[in-house]
Amino acid sequence: MNELRMYVEHLFEGRVLTAEMIELKEEIYGNLVARYEDYVAGGMGEAEALAQAKASITSIDDVLAGEGEDAFEGAASSASEDAEPTAVHASDDDAGESTCEEDAATEGAAATVVQPAPATASTADASEHANLWLKILVVAAAIIAVILVATVLWNVVLEPTGDQLEDTVEDVVDATVAGGAGQTDNGDNQGTGGGSGAGANTNTSDTPTFSDPEDQREYEATMAVLDEIDAHDPTSLQAYTGDSQPSSVFFENLPLGSYVSADETGSINAGTFEVYYVNVSEDIDGDAIDRAIVYNAAAAFSAYPNLQRLNVVVHEAYDEHHDADVYAFDRSQLERAFANASGDAVTQFNSSLFESEASWDVVRQQIDRHDFCDHQMDVAERS
Repeated sequence: MNELRMYVEHLFEGRVLTAEMIELKEEIYGNLVARYEDYVAGGMGEAEALAQAKASITSIDDVLAGEGEDAFEGAASSASEDAEPTAVHASDDDAGESTCEEDAATEGAAATVVQPAPATASTADASEHANLWLKILVVAAAIIAVILVATVLWNVVLEPTGDQLEDTVEDVVDATVAGGAGQTDNGDNQGTGGGSGAGANTNTSDTPTFSDPEDQREYEATMAVLDEIDAHDPTSLQAYTGDSQPSSVFFENLPLGSYVSADETGSINAGTFEVYYVNVSEDIDGDAIDRAIVYNAAAAFSAYPNLQRLNVVVHEAYDEHHDADVYAFDRSQLERAFANASGDAVTQFNSSLFESEASWDVVRQQIDRHDFCDHQMDVAERS
């Protein structure tokens, strides 16, 4: 019966066809066909029999809810009553067999009705699973977006601003070291004004002032180290030339001496010594620290002829202990560097360089060159 088949297909439209649902669909179709045939056999017209069969089941939801079982039994009873006029022509065995078949069909349909429930629960679980994954994806996308925004903000706004402020301090420091900042002539102030965004200005004391207290603090800390290099008396180092190895006291009397850790500074072996600078102020510009370290290395090699290697450890304030920078200076390599930079004015480190300011000033002139010290630190860097 094509029309009944189409009607049953329409009832199951939009349903997930699990094995249980397919079995139920075939059971309903067989039941409707049996009812149609019983109606016709009972003398009912084909059109009316078809309509009566369809009317017995109008919704699959009723069947799934358990109401279809009553519909099956009511229809079966009706079909049995309508079929009585023709049943007298059949034998008792045939009637019994027909009744058994109908009972079996009714019981099968009733038993099958309650089985699709697990499929409905499984579908709900799958839907809940999908919603969970959707939420996870939305949260992950939001986190990635925040990270991207923070990265762009750092690279485009914060870091360039910090670099600009740092460069401003470095420019003023370099200009001051070169004698170009805040010089006076016949009582007239000729210092340069702070044309950069950090707001550097000069005053009659030759010390630039900055609108940002942090920049002012960095400038003063940096200049203190550079002034210490320029003002250091080389003749004071002659007192140490008779010793075979340096000591922490020697480095305490050099630039950055206040940061020397006596407990962690000492000899490694006969030709190697290690000096440890701890809690170095973060206000001191890195260029000034580089110059002081190269200066101290040259002084140590000049005072101690047996010293072949100097290890320098620099631990800045607020850094973790393992974040310290480590440098290893080799005597012969540093001598070659000074010889090349000075045009062989300094070819060997020895105590004769301490005999006069003029001799030691040749060493100091190379220290004042930013590119020279920067290169020596790169060569010596170990971490």
